[in-house]
Formats: sequence, C-alpha cells, structure tokens
Amino acid sequence: MPRAVVLTTQSKLNITGGSWADTLSANSGDSTTVVNYDSGEAWIREAWAIDSDSVMEGRIIYTRPESTHDQSQGYRFMVPAVALGGAGTNAAFDILPGRDGIKVFKSDTCTINVTGTANDDVLVSYVIEYDDMPGVAAVFASWDQVQSMRVSDLGLRCDAVASATAGAYGTARSFTADDSGRLHANTWYALLGASVQTQVATISLLGADWGGQRIGFPAGALDLNSNQWFLDQSVKWGRPFIPCFNSNNAPGINVVVADDKASTSPKIDFRLVELSGKPGA
Repeated sequence: MPRAVVLTTQSKLNITGGSWADTLSANSGDSTTVVNYDSGEAWIREAWAIDSDSVMEGRIIYTRPESTHDQSQGYRFMVPAVALGGAGTNAAFDILPGRDGIKVFKSDTCTINVTGTANDDVLVSYVIEYDDMPGVAAVFASWDQVQSMRVSDLGLRCDAVASATAGAYGTARSFTADDSGRLHANTWYALLGASVQTQVATISLLGADWGGQRIGFPAGALDLNSNQWFLDQSVKWGRPFIPCFNSNNAPGINVVVADDKASTSPKIDFRLVELSGKPGA
C-alpha cells in the first residue's frame, strides 16, 4: 500500500476579528479535502498555528463526528501568540502535541475558524498521514533503516523566503539553489530536519520522491532547532516518517516557506544522511 504524508496550510490575511468571525482558506496548491484513499486509515498527526499580533482561539471542524465530535465547535485550541517575548516573535505553537491525533475520513473537508483581533494574520499548518493514497510512490524510512544504511552526514543550505503576503506560501526555491554540487550523483539521502537563524511558521518541500505531495515542519520559537523533526516523528509514531530522495531529483525539490510575517528569511540548513541505497529496495 502506498503511504503518503501530506502537509496542508490554511491562512487568512487581515482577519475581521470577533467571535468565530473568520474562516481560513487553503494556501495555493493545498486542499482542505481529505484524499479519497483506498484502504487503511488517515490521521492528522501534527498541527501548529500562529496569530501575527494577538492571542487567538481556533477550531478545526470535520463533518464526520468520528473526527471532531460535532459541526459547531469541533476541536478547539488556543494560541498564546504574545508569549515568549511578545507578538511577532514566535511563528508557531503546537496545537496537537504529544501522541494524540485526529482521525479523518475520505472526501471529508477541514474547516478552520478563528476568534481573533481585527487585522491580524493567521496561519495553521497540519500533517495528514495516509496508509494508502492512490497514485503515490513516496519513499519514507524508519530511523532504524536510516541508521543501518548510513554512509555520512551533511548539512545543505537553502535560502527560501516567505511571501510578501503574510500567511501565504513564498516563491518556491530549488533545494540545491544555494548549495549545489555536493550531493553524490544517483545517491539516496534521508532528510532528518533543519535548523534556522530566524523563526518561521512552516517550512515545506515538494518533490517527486514523495509522490509530488507537500511535506514539512514548523520552525517557530519552540522549534528553532528542528534538526531531527522527521527522525523524532518516526520514533514517536513507530512508522517510517523520514523522507528520502535521490540526489538526481534534488534540483527539482521545491522549498517553500510560510509565515505570519511578510518576507521572513529563515536561512535554512537541512540535515541530511547519505544512504547506501534506496530504503525498502
């Protein structure tokens, strides 16, 4: 069965403000609809959010009661965006921490409403794991697999920048645009995570070796050193969560950043492990 891990971001610029007055929209290229998967299950495994200037309450609502209980309030969460040094400095807070998740069902749609302050910018990102997504041939490895196939370690720089429109995805930047020529030809690499200089809400990547699906992670104040994000996910869930790619496909991997502030430049160093072959081959 072809597993898939898909990152989705919903956001809104200059919210109206007030009690549940605003509904977020999917960022360009993303969809709020759960894929019509063939078998198995699908779960939101991780989710994070930010309000640019004020505290915020949000709610995630699916139509199926097995997901979020009811269609009026659903899964409610708070975002203390003025904590840790003040508004505009945090970039992301976990809203689904720990080992819990939200089960989702094929063809259902995710609605996210927020109660906030007028003219704030709001962003919510979440990761859905599918046991069996049609047409996807994604390459993910467990931490045990990566360790057994490890050849060397390296870091690779990429200077993707957030959009001038707060909350939206920025311009896609090639994975190798700023640090080319160091990956060995036709060699498999595991992506463990990344570190940044400046906090940012969401770092995402799209590549052929992940079935063309968007993957990603937060790099906010609580996650400034996400060097082991995917490694930790694999250990946490006991499943292959570490994305792997062939170096020949690396120039075609697009790195895209989203943040609650305009034009954030996180300066990303991705942490990679060179592998002796393709995991699962």
